[in-house]
Amino acid sequence: MATIRVGLISAPNFPAEIAEKLCDELPDIFVKYIDKETSWKVESTVDTLVGVAEETKEVLDNASNIKKDHNWDFVICLTDLPIFMKKKIVVGNASIKNKIGQVSVPAFGVMPMRKRIRVIIVELMKELYRNSERQPTRDDQTLVNGKDAAKNIGKQFYFSRVRRVEAAEDDELDFRYIVRSAFIGYVRILFGMTFANRPWAALLSFKKLVMLSFASGAYISIFPNPWVLSVEYSPVRLSILSLLSIFGMVVWIILTHNLWEKPSQHGKKRWRNLYNRTTFLTLTSIVVLNYLVLFSMFLAGMALLVPPELFQLRTSVEGMPSFIYYIKLVWLITSCGTLAGAIGTGLESEERIRNVTYSFRQQQRYYEIGEEEDKNEKQDEETEVEKRCSR
Repeated sequence: MATIRVGLISAPNFPAEIAEKLCDELPDIFVKYIDKETSWKVESTVDTLVGVAEETKEVLDNASNIKKDHNWDFVICLTDLPIFMKKKIVVGNASIKNKIGQVSVPAFGVMPMRKRIRVIIVELMKELYRNSERQPTRDDQTLVNGKDAAKNIGKQFYFSRVRRVEAAEDDELDFRYIVRSAFIGYVRILFGMTFANRPWAALLSFKKLVMLSFASGAYISIFPNPWVLSVEYSPVRLSILSLLSIFGMVVWIILTHNLWEKPSQHGKKRWRNLYNRTTFLTLTSIVVLNYLVLFSMFLAGMALLVPPELFQLRTSVEGMPSFIYYIKLVWLITSCGTLAGAIGTGLESEERIRNVTYSFRQQQRYYEIGEEEDKNEKQDEETEVEKRCSR
């Protein structure tokens, strides 16, 4: 029985975790859906260029070298970069000549992600294998066609939103899978890049923010005005206050820690806008989670420490206060505490905040832009010195 070696080259962090899990699953899947008479061996490695290079040619050249070094027959690259074809979002592409496929992880949006990536890898490998000179002669019963594979895996609905297109003659690639709708594709990319940043895991990194927000809210609750206002405020007014506190903190973090990428000669406007929106969405997710944690803490505290008689005394509510009154009070205090706690983000270092909110690629891009700006400033200084000397 022939053995085919397939390598998964992934970018660091999230794509690397997906690749590691897929290594155990893919051999059996390849046997079941591609070639029943072939033994498959899948290995993985991490390479930073896969998560940094924005040009397809760079990725292909680097993947070809790694494939040769590891003696692999085929290679699938898992990148955390979005791949564009004009205004369309590319889910995966492949070069039959080089026996290399590429999958854009953020193009799959949010969970469940690994199952969708597994499907597209099967589709890419099927076409690469069928067009490979290494493929032995098989009858039709041994090789499973694409539609049947997608149906058997149970993800046929996914391919209804994706279509296969041939690449141009002067392109490095042979075919691509693109999202049919440009808008849906962009939304999936945006949420996929945000999901890869794992905002839920960043909550513990904002301990100072949580502590200061809780302390601010607890201090505000001492005074009678918040109690009275919570009774008078409508849910609409409280909702507006919540949005102001959340987005106010997000904007404050971005401005105080220089997280917004400014126009520069490095990279295209499309990439800059995408990364800025991802940063904003990631921070918004972190602050919302922080808001929910504070709300839960204040609600538990109020329910345990504030009897109905005390609430009635401080607010002059007629009759016994219902649980809705407690919810509105906690809602108001959480919003005020969150807004006041924004000051606490200044206590965190800029590098720490950036490590929490930026993906691997965004951090590389930040340092590249910084080096570019330093170089430009140095050139400007040298030019200014030369002008003074010439005078």
